[in-house]
Amino acid sequence: MASDMGKKAKHDDRISKLPDSILSQILSSLPIKDAVSTSILSTRWRHLYAYMLNLDVDFHMFRRCPVRTVKSFANFMDKMLFLHTEGRIEQFRLNHIDISGVSALRVCGWVSAPLWRGVKEIDLAFARESDNIPVLSTALLFTVKTLVRLKLEFPFVMTVPVHVRLPSLKTLELHRIKFEDDDSVKRLISSCPVLEQLSISRCDMRNITYLKISNHSLKSLTYVFNWYISDPQSFSLLGTVFDLPCLVYFNYVAVYSMGNMPSLVIVDTNISVGGLVRDIIYHRHGLSGILLGIGNVKSLHMSIFPRALPKLSHKRFAAFQNLLRLDICQTHSPYEWNGKGLFEFLEFTPNLQSLVISKVSNQVSFPVEQVPSCVVYQLKEFKLLDFDDESSFLKLVTYILNNATILDMLTISSSRVLKAEEELKITKQLLRLPRCSIKCQIVAF
Repeated sequence: MASDMGKKAKHDDRISKLPDSILSQILSSLPIKDAVSTSILSTRWRHLYAYMLNLDVDFHMFRRCPVRTVKSFANFMDKMLFLHTEGRIEQFRLNHIDISGVSALRVCGWVSAPLWRGVKEIDLAFARESDNIPVLSTALLFTVKTLVRLKLEFPFVMTVPVHVRLPSLKTLELHRIKFEDDDSVKRLISSCPVLEQLSISRCDMRNITYLKISNHSLKSLTYVFNWYISDPQSFSLLGTVFDLPCLVYFNYVAVYSMGNMPSLVIVDTNISVGGLVRDIIYHRHGLSGILLGIGNVKSLHMSIFPRALPKLSHKRFAAFQNLLRLDICQTHSPYEWNGKGLFEFLEFTPNLQSLVISKVSNQVSFPVEQVPSCVVYQLKEFKLLDFDDESSFLKLVTYILNNATILDMLTISSSRVLKAEEELKITKQLLRLPRCSIKCQIVAF
């Protein structure tokens, strides 16, 4: 009797008895190839894959496949998207490369189908410009009422229709897009009334004269400019202005004027690229123009090349009254790490409590006689990370320990692997240094 019950339990397919809605959710969590393979299990599973909520289509897996395999998969996509139109699609991702056997019109149809079926998230990536990239119906793409997240990577001009409206969109990511004109960018971003996160990364701005990003709901902005354009003479961007009163987090690479961003809390900026950005810093606007407008920020992280450090301070700066944490990282460069500019900048941060300095080279200089008030009266934490030279970091650490009266913690780490005896030697040197703050703890390596 026990043996019969065991056999019955073994063959009892409880999963297949689950409702279609639950099975479709299970299949949606699988890679699309695995989900489709379940159709051979039984008649019960034959067409369930067509009701998947999430579709992740990556054409990289067909790069070395025979044409018949690609055509077979294309037929499957047609069947799933066009023959079972009653099912909804919540997430649709298409990573497309130029593959023979799949026409641009067909791919365009695959993108349009989820838009008609109430999709919430769209992620479209096209590897390079070619004749096989579809001309998408942007009138449909930019008027989907259900869309919550939209990510686009197009190496060609993106046309934004006049009547764009995305009432539910909260996240917008634009990568390698070539914008049509000034108006198209402004129109797209201002037509998203509940937008919270925006990322513009390495887009082609050659058609843009003044970039204005205006949105009163945006909380997070990442703006990485494409400085590596093939023809510098075609560069026409004269200004960038932000009207973002609710912005809390800002990650950017060297823009010009900031505009209205009174709610900023965290800023992460990279002032390290060469060529065009250096021309802007030294000849057009100056580094002060890049930092103007973020005076309310509480946490600031800067990746910067050393020669820009002396240009950090400027009489046009208003004091960074709210700045509590400053992380500054030297990018890889043969130039001397110039602490003078940094300590001049600290004069504008009267309430700074945490200072992190990364990648100090083997040549460091700073004004011994100049001690910013925040170092003396406010600084509680100091971190020195990835130093290359023992003497350089000891100069800087000695300076901080001699002047920081309320320092709680000093942390040191090296960018290179040190032998045990080297670590012990440096640790002993640190512990012997006089400290202005009697409660300061030192953590090394």
